[in-house]
Amino acid sequence: MALITCHLLTVPNSAAFLSALSALPAALRPIYVGEVHHWIHEPTLSTAALTGTGPNMHAWTHLLIHQTASPTSLTLPLDSLAEQVSARWSITAPASDDMLADFAGAKAARSTKLAPPLPLGWSAQDPSGLKAAQPPADLQASLGLASVRLGGERDGPAIGLKDFVAEFGAKHTGPVSMFNLLAYHSGQRSRYFEYIAAFQSSVGVKYGGEGLLAAGVMEWSSRKEEGAQVADPDKNGSAVWEDMALVWYPSLWHFAKMFDDQEYAAVDRAYKQGALKDNPLVVCTEVEL
Repeated sequence: MALITCHLLTVPNSAAFLSALSALPAALRPIYVGEVHHWIHEPTLSTAALTGTGPNMHAWTHLLIHQTASPTSLTLPLDSLAEQVSARWSITAPASDDMLADFAGAKAARSTKLAPPLPLGWSAQDPSGLKAAQPPADLQASLGLASVRLGGERDGPAIGLKDFVAEFGAKHTGPVSMFNLLAYHSGQRSRYFEYIAAFQSSVGVKYGGEGLLAAGVMEWSSRKEEGAQVADPDKNGSAVWEDMALVWYPSLWHFAKMFDDQEYAAVDRAYKQGALKDNPLVVCTEVEL
């Protein structure tokens, strides 16, 4: 068993920061570096830490994941890296040795794996299917979501997910990763895991979704300020984040079409509705060092 720490970072000079990461010794190098693009689903918990308190939404630029020494060690791999970071929010969790081995080994396999074909109307060249999609009104997570842009005015207009997919999907047609934080209503964590099992065996596979990391949370950097306790399945305390995950998709178009699939809606209604207290989701693209 190993511990991993995930950092949402604001880095003013991305080129210099990535160069410094590339120069790290192999033992200190992160297992994942991503560029952060947009909240698919904005957080409703830890909002001061995750979205900021000023008139503008916090502008995260990178997601960095690395192995760490202890559950309370929420620092970057080297102190010198912190000098290049203007803001940071961190969360740590245990990850099995098998999970980390699969994470490393599956990367090469993903680069050669063919993406599942999408129907007409779900591409940068022809987004007509996306535009015509009618999101179900009863689902918390659907193409009907809207979020304020990173760095945008908090009280300004939000961009609808369909518009974001069309906009971002026209520039980036390759893989994306979804960094996911999870908080549950009391006693509903096991039910959500039933959702994960049903999702992975059906609609997730259909659209090429692949879980890269998933772990129960042990600590996060804003916990003390928020007065929250680390989750205890046997108690109904003021737990906030209980799990985190990183999920890979062949493209944002695959993720969007998955949201439009009636099989996804059926699995959501059967297992997910009423289980989640909060489920913020931010889209990232992996950076090769």
